[in-house]
Amino acid sequence: MEWMAKKLIGMMRLLAVLFIFLITPSFLRAELTKKDLEEIRAIVKEEISHVEKRLDLLERSVDKRLEQFDKRFEQIDKRFEQIDKRLGFMENLMIGMLAVFGGLCGVFVGLLLWDRRTFKDKAKEEAMRELEQKWRISEWINALKGLAEEDERLKEILKKWHLL
Repeated sequence: MEWMAKKLIGMMRLLAVLFIFLITPSFLRAELTKKDLEEIRAIVKEEISHVEKRLDLLERSVDKRLEQFDKRFEQIDKRFEQIDKRLGFMENLMIGMLAVFGGLCGVFVGLLLWDRRTFKDKAKEEAMRELEQKWRISEWINALKGLAEEDERLKEILKKWHLL
């Protein structure tokens, strides 16, 4: 940026010299000759050509820097696209993992319910078998049925309990 400031200061000096040369002849018209005016014009043309060259160089350097900025922005855009792709992949991976976890939980709950039902049925059968072996309940019921044929009151009670 210093070189730019130096160039601007140089241009300001040139404009000041030009301004002085343009104003001075109006005050000292009699003292300036045609030759002097031609020399001044030549100097002014030469300085203007130098200024134009400097402006062209400055414009080219600004264009180069803008192109460099454009390239950098393109690189940054590509990097953002790569990051977006990675985030999309990670999002899909998380959704997949969540789906697998939910499926496993569902299977586990189903297995628990199925096992509970089968366990309950087996426990009921086992309890009935144990009661049958220990207390011989079917034999008691058969004996009561035989006795109910002789006793009407017992027959009514067994009918009430749906044992006949």
